[in-house]
Amino acid sequence: MRIHFVVTDDSGAVFEGDADLTPKSGSHRSGHSRPPFKRNATAPTNADLDFDLPPRAFVKRYARGLSGPKRLTLLVARLSDGKVGTSVLAKEIEKQWNSMTEPMGGRYNAAYQTRAKDEGWIDVPSRGSVVLRKDWKDALKGNGR
Repeated sequence: MRIHFVVTDDSGAVFEGDADLTPKSGSHRSGHSRPPFKRNATAPTNADLDFDLPPRAFVKRYARGLSGPKRLTLLVARLSDGKVGTSVLAKEIEKQWNSMTEPMGGRYNAAYQTRAKDEGWIDVPSRGSVVLRKDWKDALKGNGR
């Protein structure tokens, strides 16, 4: 079977392609299907995250598969060493993000901050300042909520 697919990533880039699919041997049995893929639903603890890594290496290691707001939360965590309530300048977040656009999935988008705040992962106590909230590790649970 030949298929055509179109995929849009978090930054809005559109990818498309064609593929030839062949049935997997033994897949014609009725009533039998592969169990669904399960993501690890537990967020890493501070002990699981290496805050001594440089920001780019930290993001490459831990941000794979995360949405923009989740990547932003992860970057704030790296810049604050995972400490809840430690203030990080919004300009520093944007500077760090734009210095590593490939692992971050594109250029900085201010909407990510609003969405992360809406989820309760970060807070903006004053203009230009961002802090982690106690539930920030929920952002690391993968693509699901």
